[in-house]
This record gives sequence, C-alpha cells and structure tokens, in this order.
Amino acid sequence: MYNKPWLNALGLVCKMNLLIQLAIYLLHKGSYWEGTYRYMGTYTDPNQLGFAIISTLSILFLLRDKWKYLFVLVAGFIILQTSSSGMLIALLILVSLDGMIMLKRAMDNGGISYTVVFITILGIGGVIALIMLDVIHIDWDHFRVSDKLSNNNSVLQNFINDRALNVAQEHPEYFLFGYGEGFQFPRYGHSEEMHSTWISLCYYYGVLPFSILIAWIYTNVRRIKLDMVPIYCAIFLEAFTLVNHRQASFWMIILLANVCGQDDSAYEYNDELEIEENKSV
Repeated sequence: MYNKPWLNALGLVCKMNLLIQLAIYLLHKGSYWEGTYRYMGTYTDPNQLGFAIISTLSILFLLRDKWKYLFVLVAGFIILQTSSSGMLIALLILVSLDGMIMLKRAMDNGGISYTVVFITILGIGGVIALIMLDVIHIDWDHFRVSDKLSNNNSVLQNFINDRALNVAQEHPEYFLFGYGEGFQFPRYGHSEEMHSTWISLCYYYGVLPFSILIAWIYTNVRRIKLDMVPIYCAIFLEAFTLVNHRQASFWMIILLANVCGQDDSAYEYNDELEIEENKSV
C-alpha cells in the first residue's frame, strides 16, 4: 500500500487541498468567524482551517515534495488570513528549523561556496516574503499578541487564561485519574473548552492512559530522519495551544513517520511486493 505511487497520490491530494483553499479565498467564497476579520474558508473555525493548512503542508514536507517551498507561500498567505498566532508560530518553527538543517548541510557538503549561495537564496526569499507582507497589508494587531502579554500576569498565567486551562489549574487532581472528555464543556463553572491537546488529554484520561499514548507516539517517531525533525517539532509544540487530537491529519502525520522515514530502497521493495501480489492474483 505505502509505495511510491500511493505517496505521490497523497502529495497530489495535499497540493490540491491547498490550491482549492487559496482559490476559494481569492474568489471571496469563504466564510469568516462570526462576522469578524478571522477567515475560516470552508471550515467552521479559523483554527481548524489553520491546522488543516499546517498539517497538509507538513505532509508535503514528509513526502519531500519538490514544490513544498512554493506551497509554504500558499500556506503562509492563508494562515495570515486566519489570524491564528499558534498556526503562524508553527509555520515559523517548521520553516526556520528546516532552513537551519539546509544551512548545516550546505556547510558540511559544499563548504563556503555552497553556504554563500544558500544564504543568498535565503535572503532573496526573505525580501520576497517582506514585499508580499507589505502588499497584502496584514494587520498584526489581529493576532492579539500584545493583548496576551500586556497584563500584570506571568507568561505562564497568561497562557493558562488564554487557553482556558483554569479548571486544570484549580483542580489538578484530575491529572491522576482523569475528568472524562464529554460533549459538554462546562466544569466547575468554566464553560470554555480546554485549548491544548497534550494538557487536555492528560486531564481528561489521567496520567496512566496518557503515558501509554505518549509511548505509542514515541515508537512511531523515534527513527525519523533529521529533515523530519522540524515537522514534528512544529506539530507537537503547536499542539500545546489548540485541540488537534480530533483532527485525523494529526494522527496521520504521526503514522507517516513509519513510512516516510524509510529509505528509498524500502519503497522499491514495497513496489516489488505489490507487483508480485498482482501477478499471483
């Protein structure tokens, strides 16, 4: 199943998804969150759209698609429209760490000449990005960064308040045996859902089931290659800020570590197996 044609088809679907969302925005057919400036496209929430874009781009990076950097621009443009600071940070983590790995390889393999070329290309890309930001006139106040940091609370307390984690702060005993994850969010007077994948899962199910989940995730990602590290850093760190465990693409990215972490010879071996199975049928 997980041979090159299957992976190529997956990459094509991901690229079509990004292009369709871009076309919907450009044609003014998408929706906005409760009439505000936060764009959500064909989704029911701006953060859902943002994570769909980030996870789709991450899959393209896992597949080592040759057009992935072009789609970074598409993803960045759409994420800016959602005004989701968490998704923007995830994109910056992905691109920054990937750029650092590319710079390291240029220095190791090509010496000074390749390093200079790489830095020049990176600089040109940065200038183009700045020009694009100036053209589309992004209002950075929409990301509410100053609002999240402008009061007298600590950074940690601001994070707890902003992500609706107050119930976990006030009743930490449920981290031991779990509160339960139901359809209704209200608990102890707090009506908003906890906005953190890792914290909410531990709080809902308890530390023992959560530890089993973390162990399973580790078995999937422990053998990833260096060029995949930025993807999982971005996805896993961003999961502290939003509820992504209900999105199938979140788990798909974890499982793809077993497939995309293989050498090319593994894909060829799988292709040969499929050919033999078709012959036997």
